[in-house]
Parts: sequence; structure tokens; C-alpha cells
Amino acid sequence: MRKFRPLARFEEHSLALFAALVMGGTGAAVHARDHGSLVQAQMQQGAPRAARDAAHQRANAAFDRADANGDGRLSREEAQRLPVVAERFDEIDSNGDRGLSREEFQRGVID
Repeated sequence: MRKFRPLARFEEHSLALFAALVMGGTGAAVHARDHGSLVQAQMQQGAPRAARDAAHQRANAAFDRADANGDGRLSREEAQRLPVVAERFDEIDSNGDRGLSREEFQRGVID
């Protein structure tokens, strides 16, 4: 059984920041493309992709730390370690099974 290790406040904020960066970066690429600069849009798409990959890595790490029993799902109690996730637990639990899979977690905090 894994020991409980509380998620540092910095990591919670980092996760939220990366999600915001990913969403903002994608909008910038679409804006550039829509205004006739395909080259500029393609250049900007590289940065959001890298930010998105980094966000997924951080989300996976946060999920792993919060998953106290290591079953690959977050219960409502385990989600309490991530206040932002705990506040939106029912919304993120898209299939209503009272647990968050890794995919639901990533869609809820990144997508």
C-alpha cells in the first residue's frame, strides 16, 4: 500500500496554469490561421502541442499521487487531495460511476 503524500499547492496551481496555457495557445493558432497566415499558425501549433504534452505529464503525475490505493481510479475521498478536482468531481465523472478514471481526470483538468 502506498503512503499518502499530499499534493503540494504549487502542483495544483501548475496543473491549472498548464490547462489555461494549452487552451489559450490553441486559440492563438486558430486565430492566426483564420487570418491568412498558415505558416504562422503552423509555427504556433508546435508550442501548444508541447504545452499540452507537458500538461498531460503533470496531470498523470498528480493522478498517480492522488490515487492512494493504486487502483487506477480516483474515489471521491482520494480526489480531496486535489481541491479543484474535488469541487468538480461530479462534473468530471462523465459516466457517473462515482470514480474518476485517468481519462476522465485528464479530460476534466486539461481538455
